[in-house]
Amino acid sequence: MTRLMIGAVIGAGVLAAVPAIAIAGNVLVDHGRGPTVVHDVAYAGVRTQVHSWARDGGTDVRLMVRGLPANRPFGAHVHVTPCGTDPLASGGHYQHGTTGTLAEREVWLDFTTDEEGNGVGSTHISWLIAAGTAGSVVIHANPTNTTTGAAGPRQVCTNVPFGE
Repeated sequence: MTRLMIGAVIGAGVLAAVPAIAIAGNVLVDHGRGPTVVHDVAYAGVRTQVHSWARDGGTDVRLMVRGLPANRPFGAHVHVTPCGTDPLASGGHYQHGTTGTLAEREVWLDFTTDEEGNGVGSTHISWLIAAGTAGSVVIHANPTNTTTGAAGPRQVCTNVPFGE
């Protein structure tokens, strides 16, 4: 059975813990609230929610964010380890294999905020994220450079136990 994982809960209020609920063959599990770490104090009011679930032999990942500057693009990626107080603690971008372009082997969740500072980044990748190989989603200051994968300083990090 596949599982839907929430890295953190978004919303104006704090939601109560969600029990496991079956949704179209997936199991919804509450794994925590976020962000886990804010690396730039200007983003102290940000709230994040990350969902990941297996579908059609691959993985869907969705990042929802509230409280960022309005009408601005941001880069966001799945990283290899959980967040830490050092911005580099989350390690590099998770990569599936070594062949293909960066966009084909990394998980990019870039988004642009609306007039209220809310944004959603989502993607479907054609492979599964194995348990223990990815640990967080990081929001970067800039959109992803499609050639290098760089997206500027790490602003916000949310732990997500991918593949569990």
